[in-house]
Amino acid sequence: MKKIFTILMMAALAAPVMAQEVDPSSITEQSVTSLRHYEFKDNWSVSGFWGGNFSMSENTRFQDFAKNMNPSYAIALNKWMSPAIGLRLKLDHMIQTGFANREAQAANPAIFGNGKYKYKMWTGMIDIMLNLNNILGQFREDTKFNVYALMGVGFLRSFGFDDIRKWNDVANGMYQVYTHPRNYLAGQAGLGLSYQLSNALDLNLEFTGNVTNDKFNGVIDDQLYDGFINAQVGLTYHFKDHFGDRRFKYRNLNDADMLGSLNDKINAARRDLANARPRTENRIENTYSQIEVLDMTVNFIIDKYNITDLQKKNVAAVAKYLQDNPDVNLIVTGYADVKTAYPAYNLKLSERRAKAVYNCLVKEFGVNPNRLKIDFKGDTVQPYDRKNEWNRVVVFVIERNK
Repeated sequence: MKKIFTILMMAALAAPVMAQEVDPSSITEQSVTSLRHYEFKDNWSVSGFWGGNFSMSENTRFQDFAKNMNPSYAIALNKWMSPAIGLRLKLDHMIQTGFANREAQAANPAIFGNGKYKYKMWTGMIDIMLNLNNILGQFREDTKFNVYALMGVGFLRSFGFDDIRKWNDVANGMYQVYTHPRNYLAGQAGLGLSYQLSNALDLNLEFTGNVTNDKFNGVIDDQLYDGFINAQVGLTYHFKDHFGDRRFKYRNLNDADMLGSLNDKINAARRDLANARPRTENRIENTYSQIEVLDMTVNFIIDKYNITDLQKKNVAAVAKYLQDNPDVNLIVTGYADVKTAYPAYNLKLSERRAKAVYNCLVKEFGVNPNRLKIDFKGDTVQPYDRKNEWNRVVVFVIERNK
């Protein structure tokens, strides 16, 4: 059990990183996505269950399964930390059937009768929920059907043994029973299935097996642990999160509000830098202090080379600059930040960024390709030493016609 739990937790926390070659001109805004940033108050839900349980303790395992199933009812409060891992608090009420052993029944039929007795139980469990769809595959917003594993610990309180108290009173102690309510530690594991009925509601089916102390059913036999199985159907209601949605969603990393805020921060930091030393408006920082560059850049998201709508406005401004200044050409120079990936990968990434900007200038804004050259430096050169993320950039080096 411990090994399985460890493997599942490692799989849930592992996040593979993959890179694919794509033609920059074919990339759309929707291709750059990431899971939204959620807070503790998000992704809560409540569930109600009804079903049946069967005691797997001494003597009951030999009885008719269908005839000795008893009802169970439950409520649960659920919190998903990610699409793969969640926690829940579940409270069950059950009625169970127990049996005296066959030797006692045969020896004292007047006392034990058929040996059958009923008792009640409350269980409270804290479960880890592992969504196997999202552990074994990529999370998809449109998935309706999910399979999840359950592992939990908690307590149970069994009571209501009045109908077997007479066994100890009459059987001269030959059959020891525990008729007072008692609390026991318990553990459970199981499998659940959920189907999305609507944006707010799921249909659930769960199967769990539970293990606890041998005394929980009111009698002691020759085994260390007892247990029971439980099968329930239920409904889960999802509360709204602070975005106004009820389920996990991806965000588009090209959203204007996010990148607009990032762009504002970069510009503010550049202004601070300019005020902190002599003005170098038409020059990159330290590395290219002797090279004339255009005071306009195209920035990129980490590990990406497609041009967002916001950055495309900068490309348009570059095209306008070339139109207004027919005596200059530009070297479109791509870079990658040194703290991400490795040199060979970053060199290729910077080349793709430069080509993406070059293609945008030529194909979308009609710039004469003879006025452009492509260059790329990877992470061997870092034009901005103040902020590492600024180096995910294309810079335009000015060439003046003689």
